[in-house]
Amino acid sequence: MLCTLWERFDLSLLLSQSGIFKVRGVATWVLAFLYVVGLINRSPSVNALSSFYNQDGLLQQTLGAKKISQSALSRFLTGFSGWDVFNNKRTERLQDDTDTALTNGDVLALDDTHAPHPYAKKIPFLYWLYDSSSKTYTWAMNIVALHAVRRNGVEYPWSYSIWKKPESETAKESSKLDLAWRMLQDVRKQVSCRLWVVMDRWYFSKPFLRQCESANFDWITKAKRNTKLFRRLIEPGTGRERFVPIQPIDLIREVYPRLKMQPKAKVASVVCQDIYIQMPTEKRNRKGQMIIKMKYTPIAAVVGWRVKEESKDTERSRIDTTDESDHEPAADYKGAYLLMSNRHDVPQEVLGAWLRRWNIEILFRTAKQELGMLNCHSQNENHIHAHLTLLFTAETLIRYLLWAQRKTAGKEDCTHGQVIRNLICIRCHTRRVHSRNKPDSITLDLDTVAKDFARLIRRLWPPNLEIGWFCPFSTNQLLGTTA
Repeated sequence: MLCTLWERFDLSLLLSQSGIFKVRGVATWVLAFLYVVGLINRSPSVNALSSFYNQDGLLQQTLGAKKISQSALSRFLTGFSGWDVFNNKRTERLQDDTDTALTNGDVLALDDTHAPHPYAKKIPFLYWLYDSSSKTYTWAMNIVALHAVRRNGVEYPWSYSIWKKPESETAKESSKLDLAWRMLQDVRKQVSCRLWVVMDRWYFSKPFLRQCESANFDWITKAKRNTKLFRRLIEPGTGRERFVPIQPIDLIREVYPRLKMQPKAKVASVVCQDIYIQMPTEKRNRKGQMIIKMKYTPIAAVVGWRVKEESKDTERSRIDTTDESDHEPAADYKGAYLLMSNRHDVPQEVLGAWLRRWNIEILFRTAKQELGMLNCHSQNENHIHAHLTLLFTAETLIRYLLWAQRKTAGKEDCTHGQVIRNLICIRCHTRRVHSRNKPDSITLDLDTVAKDFARLIRRLWPPNLEIGWFCPFSTNQLLGTTA
């Protein structure tokens, strides 16, 4: 199944186009695929991964290498630095597939996470960072990520960047915003459609939001308690336009009774009309010079409230996910919160796009708990980039399988971990079968639950199982066996 998806998205070809070919006679697409298999199999180290491969006869026949040493894997991971090229080609290839290509109205979730790495001291992007969940400082790297979420349900990690501390202490926040802006600019090199960028309140920076609008991105974020909002009023008689300041929490209190009148909705929402915010705008003064002026700009202000609580912890994490803005808490009142967006023309779409922001939190959780995001203890910078890039590749394949399973089954039967355990990391054994049509055939028995994955296996499993792959940059084709 994993082999079929690897070939479907041409990942071997993309690796060959990224400039890496062979390490000690082993094609690097084989090593990359093996590393992805190791991540999904939760191999804790390169040594454990090589031992796992050397004991698996079926995997050896499939990849066409009898033995792969720890040294070959280590040289592959530390000797190549063009992983950004491969990741760009991966996302570019995803845009060629109708199932995964982004279209108007899809979401890019922007967030960052800490990855503790206490085993190295001289890597340039490791610092003492404050963890707001544990209220302690940890020696870690700060990873900024973009996660694509389509309206049809398919999702996959887009890209990541590792934050590096600027020389000036006053430029810490702006450097991370600049990093996020460069990542969004890279998206525009491949995708031209109009997308939502959903982010937590830490990224609420008016210059950054203006940059998003200039690149045809629509932004959504939460309001802070100190966010300055204004309500537009028309004076009776004179007809003069006025902008009256209003606090976000007062706006939530004002519409809270209307939220209580929606008990049947899982997430209740109320759109607040005629709400404005001051945004920086370039303007030419009398001397002909370009200056920055604050202009009243209409925004979509939507108050949301989750009616049916799954649990107290889940509710709190979904509504007010932890970020680095403890000194600037979100504006909330009795569980209700205020969302802001530049799309004041379609405020009814704001809440639906915001709810998809939670998917990037799930991405960080599954990457750490199920794919070993924190298991890379290498002191080599290239190895860390290889680990994160191939982890994003593995997560892309798993997310596609998870979406395909839900689509074929018609309901959400399986979780991310169940797809790994019951579809990818399943046990299998072969047996010889004698019949009239095929007197000397081999049957492959898979130890999994048929009712959950029968349609998916029928759709993606190849009709002829060839033990051995075709290498796209080699003149030799391995001998195939039909099972």
